[in-house]
Amino acid sequence: MSEEKMKPGFKWMHPSEVMKLHNLKRKKKALQARMQTTKKEVVPATTSGNFENVLTSAKRKNPFITSSDTKRTKPEVNTEESADQTLFKLLHLNADKQAKPAENYVSFDNILNKLDNKKSEPVEVVKVAGEKWIPIDWTLKTKVRFLSSKPFAWNQKLKISEEASGLTSFTRCLDTRTTTSSLDTSSNSKFHQCCLYWQQPSLPWMNLFPRTTMKASAGGSSVGSNSTIRESLHIAWTESLKSLFQLIRTKQCPYFYACANSFTVLFRAAGIGGFNEMHALVTPTTRGFRQSLRQEEIEFTMPLKKKIEVDAGYDSLDSKKEEDEDETTDEDWLESMGINKEDIKKINYTQAKITQKAECELDNSEQSLVLIQGPEVQAFYSYLVNCKSAVAPTGTYAGIPPTLLAPVAFNGATLNALKVRESKVHLDNDYYYSLDLSGPILPHLIHNLCLIHPEENSMTATFSNFESTLALGKITVGEQDGDGNVVFKQENLSDCGLASSVLKSFVSDSANRVSNFECIKYTAETSTYAWD
Repeated sequence: MSEEKMKPGFKWMHPSEVMKLHNLKRKKKALQARMQTTKKEVVPATTSGNFENVLTSAKRKNPFITSSDTKRTKPEVNTEESADQTLFKLLHLNADKQAKPAENYVSFDNILNKLDNKKSEPVEVVKVAGEKWIPIDWTLKTKVRFLSSKPFAWNQKLKISEEASGLTSFTRCLDTRTTTSSLDTSSNSKFHQCCLYWQQPSLPWMNLFPRTTMKASAGGSSVGSNSTIRESLHIAWTESLKSLFQLIRTKQCPYFYACANSFTVLFRAAGIGGFNEMHALVTPTTRGFRQSLRQEEIEFTMPLKKKIEVDAGYDSLDSKKEEDEDETTDEDWLESMGINKEDIKKINYTQAKITQKAECELDNSEQSLVLIQGPEVQAFYSYLVNCKSAVAPTGTYAGIPPTLLAPVAFNGATLNALKVRESKVHLDNDYYYSLDLSGPILPHLIHNLCLIHPEENSMTATFSNFESTLALGKITVGEQDGDGNVVFKQENLSDCGLASSVLKSFVSDSANRVSNFECIKYTAETSTYAWD
């Protein structure tokens, strides 16, 4: 202890008071030093150089820092000074005076210049590409609604002359746009002609397309419960199917549908869809149905089935049965490997179960579609006449054969018309004219309606598809882009009942001419169609 502290009158001080005196002396010295350097410049008024010099510039001391803060703050880090100096240089940095290219430096000038350049670049407006034609959708449709901001050229109220002329033109397969006659050629007459179709059987009290589950009639029993009625219906249906098949063979009918309870068959004449031979499409099918075709030795393919790699010995769904001698050879080979007969039976049973499971997974899907071509169609026609699965044994439709739908007349057919309902709807604060058609919408109907629709009026058509027939709209001959021998095929089908302009699309073998769609939009400004 020093002698000064030991003198009389010395008073001990609390440590906090000692620190206060110590800090007061440091503040006094700092204030004197700050007053002596007030005239010194901390940052030059003008700076030049690149962005790297800004980041490596010398640090200055904060004049407002206190002595107490000096203890708690590291003097070598001064974020306030660095931020001020960096912002100052960024605002005044001239990109043109840089030693390196301007794009290597960050500056507000460069950023603004780039933004201005982007604004000045022309913006390309992408428009939906339309076509002068519409594709063919072989899917059967149950309803269609037409919408237009302007009134349609046709309506549901027909005059006597319009209804009679439309009926005559349809039954005689006349194209009133190119044929000169004394018939009424008004828009209403043409519209009525487009709404007609042929059907067999036709029972006014029952809806035979589409065949949906419904409650039994008030009488309690179905039509097919009586064996006499059931037999009469089958005989009449057989005659009608024979008539249509002959029309297809002679190319006097382009196509027709046979709609059973569980599947639909589409027969098409040679030349339609680009096929060189008469052919039939069946969808959806089951393993039992395909197995029965194999038993009748009817060859078919499954063009929509996805190809998968399988183990050796796996039988593809559309292949023929293996010959007996091959099976015997396989068993002999297994026996030669030391496998007893009981194990061989287990192996065959397991393999059969795997094959059956793989086949059943395709049942009632789009992949189960069956294509039959050429002479095999004749065998399939005979098979269909006696096909038990084509007629329901029980239920509302028990004993009623499949519904035949065609665009041309055939033996035993009934002439029916689509139901038409005209209205005005309010959508998006605007009023539109609406026209609803319900019934079997055949593929050529939309083409005929588009032909008679005024070119100056835009229009939208929305369809309701018969879901089980969607696979029919996915079958094409190949990925061809040309029209092949369209002229030759069109000439061979000149008497099939379709207008020449419509027939040209139906005989095209171009893959992009066939497509599924639920909506078609016609734009009057460009006279083009778009679909989805």
